[in-house]
Amino acid sequence: MVIMEEYEYVPKTPWITYMLIVLNALVFLAELADPQIIFEYSLVPILVVQGHDLHTLITHMFLHADILHIFMNMYALWVFGDDCENIFGRITFLTFYLVCGVFAGIFHSYLSVFVFGGGDIPCLGASGAIFGVIAAYAFLFPRRPLRIWSYYGVFRVRALHFALFYALIETLYAIMLGPYGGVAHTAHVGGFIAGTMTTLMLKLTVLRGEKLPP
Repeated sequence: MVIMEEYEYVPKTPWITYMLIVLNALVFLAELADPQIIFEYSLVPILVVQGHDLHTLITHMFLHADILHIFMNMYALWVFGDDCENIFGRITFLTFYLVCGVFAGIFHSYLSVFVFGGGDIPCLGASGAIFGVIAAYAFLFPRRPLRIWSYYGVFRVRALHFALFYALIETLYAIMLGPYGGVAHTAHVGGFIAGTMTTLMLKLTVLRGEKLPP
């Protein structure tokens, strides 16, 4: 579990972040009422690679497998999303979030089919987009101190170090497990790549010259 320390920066209400959390919660409630939604709107890599069901590149990121799955994703979005939204602006942040989620789905699909020889296991969850948000936060606020709650106690670490270490762990899992093991680590890596590249591009263009908060 991650908690930001005393440097929280929220000059405007992050309506997009709140909207995404509410939307994910509403979809999860719909899943509980009709589990068939999961089968209809999850991403199946082999189908995406073949050019079918491309809408699932969007829909899969609003579905979750269980209460723990959605809680962890939405908690991360709540922690990291608001400050990113305030820096990017609402429309840019929403576009950024969707781009990261879509790229994560594409990255996962192509690796699943062409590298790991699979592709028939459905994928769902906001994790790809969330990893993009974590990457953005790390490069926008690299020196921000975070408190990491773990089984071994509480650790203090800077945001950039936390994100890079987390990305490294996910990369190792992706190499070892591929699309198997119940977690789409390849999608996490794809989301982090998309978030990193997009954030650095925005810093060189839209955000160029802006003084970011500590």
